[in-house]
Amino acid sequence: MIHLSYHPAFDAFHAIFRFLRLKLHRNISEIEIDKLRILDYYLLFPWRASSIKLAQADLKVRRIAKRLECRSDYATLPTGETLLERMKAAQVAALQTMAQDGALSPHQLRNGIAQFQRFSLPNDLKERISQRNADEADTMEIVDVLSQYKLLGVDGLKGRTSLLEHRYDKI
Repeated sequence: MIHLSYHPAFDAFHAIFRFLRLKLHRNISEIEIDKLRILDYYLLFPWRASSIKLAQADLKVRRIAKRLECRSDYATLPTGETLLERMKAAQVAALQTMAQDGALSPHQLRNGIAQFQRFSLPNDLKERISQRNADEADTMEIVDVLSQYKLLGVDGLKGRTSLLEHRYDKI
């Protein structure tokens, strides 16, 4: 018997939607790809933010994440590091599609930077993105706090979340 299942973590088109949510919410002009991937992970799984090593001033993220645990889905998913690695194919496909459509700079993408170009979105899509961000205000608050951390090093987003290797970062 064959079982088919869908999860937005592995859907490139859903990743494009999430990247647009992050871009419009944070008004991002450019961001490191690894940082974008980590923020995308917590946009999709905000309850997993309870395990991040946070600065004292940002401990409210843990309270929000604990409150959002009821939103965790029924799927049995691997640990954070493994899950982010499995999401990578969809995230990279989404980034490449956005670059091909002119939303991202292809040159900067090759350098590990997602640099957003001037592009227009249909009004109904902008409204859907704004509505989803408003509906998930707690999740967006987690994203806001995490986006303030730098990416590299022990005190960076990679080190604090343990989602990506940080020991060999050039700081």
